[in-house]
Formats: sequence, C-alpha cells, structure tokens
Amino acid sequence: MTAVSRTRTGTMTLQPQLARALVRTAIIAGLAAGLMYPIRTFLPLPDFLSTAFFIWFGPIYAIAILGLYPFLAKPQPTLPIVLGTLFGVIGGVTNMMFAVIQLENLHYIRGFIRQAVSPELQAQWRNILRGVFTVQNGLNYVSDFFLDWCVLLFAIAMWHHPKFGKAFALTGLLAGGAHFVLKAWTFPMPPAEAGWVDAGPLVSAWFTLVLLQVILNLKWVASPTNAVAPPQP
Repeated sequence: MTAVSRTRTGTMTLQPQLARALVRTAIIAGLAAGLMYPIRTFLPLPDFLSTAFFIWFGPIYAIAILGLYPFLAKPQPTLPIVLGTLFGVIGGVTNMMFAVIQLENLHYIRGFIRQAVSPELQAQWRNILRGVFTVQNGLNYVSDFFLDWCVLLFAIAMWHHPKFGKAFALTGLLAGGAHFVLKAWTFPMPPAEAGWVDAGPLVSAWFTLVLLQVILNLKWVASPTNAVAPPQP
C-alpha cells in the first residue's frame, strides 16, 4: 500500500495511516514548541540548551504546521488551508533565520566589546550592535507576517470545518488579526518597543487550543471515509 493514492477522479489522497502519523507529529511538535519559550524564559537552563531551544523553535513550529494539514484538509482541502500551510512553514524557516542571526551578532560583537582597548572603541562596537539588530528585527517581522497569515487563513478554513467551526474561526481571526495589525502599525519598531502590547501570546494560546481540539479528535482523521488530498505542486 502506498502512502499516497489516486481516486477515480484523479485526485491524489493521503492514506489514513500517513495522515494520522502526520497529525501525531504535529501534536508532538506543537506541544514542544509551546513549552520551549516558557522553559527557556523561566528556568535556569544550560547555555547550550537555551540556545538550542531558541534556534529550534522555528523548524519545530514548521513541522507542527505541516502536520496539521491532514486534519484541516479533511474532508476536503481548500485554498486557505494550502496557503496557510505554506505560509506557516515559511514563517517557521524565517524564524530560525532570525534566531541564528541574532545569536551570531550577540556572540561576536559582544566579544569585540570585551576585547576593546578603550571606552571609545567599546562605544563604537555597541553602536554597531544596535545597527545590526535592525536586521534581526526585519527578519522577525517577516516571520511574524507569514505566521499571522497562517493563522488568518487557517481560521477562515475552520469556519465550515466539522471539528472546529465558527468559535475557532472567530478567535483565530481576532488573535492573528490583532497581532498582524499591531506589527504593521508600529513597523519598523516592534509593538512592545513602540509602547503597545505584544499580541503574540494570543496567537500562542489559540494554537494551543487548536492542538487540544486535534488531540480530542485524533481518531477522526484516520477514518477512510473521507480521504485527505495532499497539496498539489
């Protein structure tokens, strides 16, 4: 039995076993991503582990988004689901780029500051650090842009979804919309630096509720009655 089959109408579909495996992977990756930030923020982790959590968040988030596809695409894939999945993966990749560039800048330039032979030279390196941080802020905006649109598109798709419905759709539109609008309004500064609130926790809370709903309905996705079509290239 192949992982992908073709129906009489020519539509390629995922086998139930693969669909369920992907959704299980999404649950594990999503829960891991949701725990990484509070653990890294509030627990005294070794430096290498704290760094790993910061860098790995993006790829793990991308895996979670991709793994959700079989659940969201059942009983039938739609354009918002396909685009939302694509945007979510792009957002996870750019999040890793943001994290790596930030850590690289901090590591090397702080080293140059420590090695500076005069206060004037230290001040110059600090100014350079502030300047290069604008690059990471730009990548952070790009990452959040795609992640916000992933949320908005998923929320649109959930409006008529048999396991989500209007409640998930409306809350997703509110959470993703608030985060997107605030980021766009204060660009190029992050909302927190501009004196506004960061709506990111709203998006994280919404995704947590989505994962819980998926966990409660995990058996449903493996049902062979409604095959899941993979995104077409």
